[in-house]
Amino acid sequence: MNRTVLWDLDGTLVRWHRRRFKALMPLAAAQAFRELAPPHRFLRVLSGVLKQVRANDTEHTNTELMVRLLAERLDLAPDEVARQLKSLAEMGFPRLRRCFPPEPAALDTVTRLRGAGTVQVVATNPLWPDSTVATRLGWGGYDPSAFAYRTSGENMRRSKPRIEFYRELLDRLGAEPGECVMIGNDPVNDAPAARIGIPVFLVNVPKLAVPQKYSELVHVGDWPRLREWLGIEEESCSSS
Repeated sequence: MNRTVLWDLDGTLVRWHRRRFKALMPLAAAQAFRELAPPHRFLRVLSGVLKQVRANDTEHTNTELMVRLLAERLDLAPDEVARQLKSLAEMGFPRLRRCFPPEPAALDTVTRLRGAGTVQVVATNPLWPDSTVATRLGWGGYDPSAFAYRTSGENMRRSKPRIEFYRELLDRLGAEPGECVMIGNDPVNDAPAARIGIPVFLVNVPKLAVPQKYSELVHVGDWPRLREWLGIEEESCSSS
């Protein structure tokens, strides 16, 4: 594989218990901010802020915009907000480990690609700090140095599923669409990479789940099929 491999994180590089995470993450966030804002007020504000961060069209990173908006709406100093977000990432988020079990097939694939000298990138939705990305990679058993770049709220200004996210990522990498492939598990968030010419492979996703407008550039299949697509699947041996 001589193309740069862009990896989705949640549900791809690591498994993801989505419902559990969506129930527990807001509670962890409210806990981190409990001394600065009542939980019910904080959660209401956070929901609106996350929507605005996903639609970010400013020159501020997603983290910078999140800090500014939370500070404005909670009537807090930006430094206070930044400090509590760091606490959430470093102390609250690690308590959610059970939401992200390892994915052995992904780890095996990353290891094979690394052995072949393939450039690999973590292209996760960049709403939270890089420390949360590194934490999930650790839970998955990965060596962070296997990845040349990791998207996070601290280095990105656009988010999935907007195609601007993929354009910004290519700019960061100095790469053209045809020089990359995107591997994920979400037709909504990962398939849009195909709109700018990045071939996409969705793992364990039914073909019927892929929007028609993406179908020609989006491939689907299980992990062995992905490795075949990448050209790293070992041929099976049989004795006669």
